[in-house]
Amino acid sequence: MIEFLSQILNGLVIGNVYALVAIGFSLIFGVTNLINFAQGSLLMLGAFFAYTGVRLGLPLAAAAVVSVAVATAIGMLIERVALRPLENAPWIAPLLSTLAITFMLDQAAEIIWTPEAHSFPSPLSRYSVTIGAAYVTGMDGAILAISLASMTALYLFLTRSWAGRALRAMSQDMDAVRQIGVRTDRLRLLAFGLGAALAAIAGVMIAMYYQSVYPQMGVPFGLKGFTAALLGGLASIPGAVVGGLLLGVLEALAVGYIGEGFRDMVAFGILLVILTFRPQGLLGDKRLNALGGSRGASGVMPSTSILIGQGGQPLPPVRRLSMSYPLLALAVATCAVLPLLPVSPYIVQIGLQIVIFALLAAGLTMLSGASGIMFLGFSGFFGVGAYVAALVAKQGATADLSLLAAALACAALAGLVGLICAGLTGHVVGLATLAVGVLIWLVLLNWTDVTGGPNGIFGIPRPPLSFLPGTSLASISAQYWLAVAILVLMVLAVGRLLASPIGLSWRAIREDRIAAHAAGLPVRRYLVTAFVLSGLCAGLAGGLFAFLQRFISPDSFRLDTSFLMVAIIVLGGLGNLTGAVLGAVALIVLPETLRDAAEFRMILFGAILYLTLRFRPQGIAGVR
Repeated sequence: MIEFLSQILNGLVIGNVYALVAIGFSLIFGVTNLINFAQGSLLMLGAFFAYTGVRLGLPLAAAAVVSVAVATAIGMLIERVALRPLENAPWIAPLLSTLAITFMLDQAAEIIWTPEAHSFPSPLSRYSVTIGAAYVTGMDGAILAISLASMTALYLFLTRSWAGRALRAMSQDMDAVRQIGVRTDRLRLLAFGLGAALAAIAGVMIAMYYQSVYPQMGVPFGLKGFTAALLGGLASIPGAVVGGLLLGVLEALAVGYIGEGFRDMVAFGILLVILTFRPQGLLGDKRLNALGGSRGASGVMPSTSILIGQGGQPLPPVRRLSMSYPLLALAVATCAVLPLLPVSPYIVQIGLQIVIFALLAAGLTMLSGASGIMFLGFSGFFGVGAYVAALVAKQGATADLSLLAAALACAALAGLVGLICAGLTGHVVGLATLAVGVLIWLVLLNWTDVTGGPNGIFGIPRPPLSFLPGTSLASISAQYWLAVAILVLMVLAVGRLLASPIGLSWRAIREDRIAAHAAGLPVRRYLVTAFVLSGLCAGLAGGLFAFLQRFISPDSFRLDTSFLMVAIIVLGGLGNLTGAVLGAVALIVLPETLRDAAEFRMILFGAILYLTLRFRPQGIAGVR
C-alpha cells in the first residue's frame, strides 16, 4: 500500500507536466485544427534556454522566465513564417511541416549543446515532506505549484480577457468570428505563443525533475503530451488536464510494478488504443472533422486527397514523370555496371543504400501515396525486417530464405496494423502509425533476450543463395547486384499494381473514401492489401540492410529514419513510383556530397521537406 501511494504521488507530479504540454496541443488544435508536432521541440528548447541562462550566471527563476519568453517568440515565429503560408495547402502539408521543423530544431540543439545529457540544477530536491507513509520532495511541490499557477492563469486569461474569449469563440466557429471583424490571424499567432510558453514551462520542470537536459528529450515528452491531450479530449482543455494526470499515474504504476522499460510502452500503447477506438477522448466531443476521425457525429469523413488544398482548391497541374520500360531498362543497365567501374567500394555501398531506400520508398508509395494512408512510423517495419533476417541467418539459413522470412514477417505485421488502422483517416491515421513505429522500436529496444536490446545484434552472416550455391554475399558487389535485382522486380510489380484496377481503387479511396464506399469498393480490404504489400517491401529492405551492415541496433530504426522515408516520397511526388526512386537517389546522394557537415543532415532533410511542401507539393515527378 505504501508503494502504491508513492507511485500515485509520483504519477500526479509528472502528470501535471504532461497536462501543461497537453493544454498547449489542445489550445493550438482548437484554434487552428492543426496538430503541432513542434511542441516537443519547444519543450526541449525551453529546458536548454534555462540551462544556458543558469550557466551564464542567472538565477534559476530568472533563467526560466527568459526561457519561456524566448520559446514563446519562437513558437509565434514558427506559425507566422512556416505554417501560415501552408494554410490552404493539402491537409498533409502543415502536419508534415511541423514534423520537419521538429527535426530541424532537434538537430540544431545537438549542434549547439552537443548530443550528450547535461546536468540541470534542482535546488529543491534536497527537501522532502512526509505525507502518511510516502514523502514528497521540494521539487515535487514546486512542480505542483507551478503547474497549478500556470493552469489558473490560463483559465483566467481565457475566461476574463477579450483575447481569451475570442480564442474560445474561434475554436467554436471561425467563420462567425471573421464575420464580426476579428483578426483571426492574430489569434492564431497568440495560440501558438501560448502553446509554446506552456511547453517551455513544462520543459524547465522536466529538466528540474530529472536533473538533466538533452536534445532528444523533445520528441518523447511531446508525444506523451499529445497522448494526454488525446486521452482527455483533444478539443477540451479540462480533458487535457485529466488526460495528463491519468497518463502520469498509469506510467508511474507501470514503472513501479512492471519495470522502467514499460514506461513509454504504456504511453504509446494508450495513444494507439485511444486513436483507434475513441479518438474524441474521455471528455472531448464527437465533432472530429478537423481531427480526421472517421466516427464523427456529423458523418463527414475528411478527404485524404493530396491533390486538393484545405480550402478546396486543386493544386496547379504539373507535368508528371512516369515509368516506361525503355527508361527502366536504361536505369537498370546503368545501375548494374556500377561495381564494374573503377570506383571505390564505398561508392558501391552508397549505391546499395540508395537501392535499399528506393525499395522502402516503393512500399511507402503504395500506402502513403496511392492509398492516402500517411504512415509516419514506417521505420518500425524496416527494423522488424532487419532483425528477422539477422536472426534467421544466424541460425544457418541461406540469404534468400532469410529475406523471405523477413518479408513474410513484415507483411503479416503490416496486415495486422492495417486491420487496426484501415478505419481511420486524416490526422488520426498518421498519428496512429507514428505510435505503431514507436512501439515497435520500444519492443526492439527492450526485448533483450531476442534483439540484444540497446547493444543490438553483432556478426550477422552473409550466407549464400540457395539457388546459386557457389555464390557468396561477402563482397559488396554481390550484395549490390542482389539488391538491384530485388528492386527491379518490386518496381515492376508495384508499377503494374498502381496501373491496375487495384491501383485505381487505391487512388479512389484516397480522393474520397465515402464515394468509394458508395461505389461498392471493399475499402477495408484494399487498404489492408496496401499495408501487406508495403510491409513486404520493408521486410526485403530490412534484410538487405542487415546483410550490408552486419550489425543492427534500435538506433538505426528511430523516428528520424521514418522521417527520411517520408521526405523521399514527398520530394519525389506522392503516389509516383518514378519519383520515389528519384527521391531516394537525391536524399541519399546529397548528404554524401556534404560529408564535412554531416551534423547538418537532419536540418537539410527538414529544409528539403518543408520547401517541397511549400513551393512544390507535387514533388519532382508530380503527384499521381
